[in-house]
Amino acid sequence: MVFPLRVFAIDREIFVGDAESITVPTPTGQIQILADHTPLVSILKEGEVIIEAADGATSKLPISGGTIEVTDKEVVALVNF
Repeated sequence: MVFPLRVFAIDREIFVGDAESITVPTPTGQIQILADHTPLVSILKEGEVIIEAADGATSKLPISGGTIEVTDKEVVALVNF
């Protein structure tokens, strides 16, 4: 299953499309978001965001922090470098 994912930096779009998963670093450890994940809002800490797109492509993105919001409709991550 896939879900709509949008990842933004302050000055640009990083990823907009369907994804199989996104793995993000949080203050309490890494979490992986899959389709139908429980809604949540979390702060992101320095680390690596891993996006597995619906087409099978994997992207790794080093970040210095940010936030992520998971709703029943989409996942939106705002990241800092």
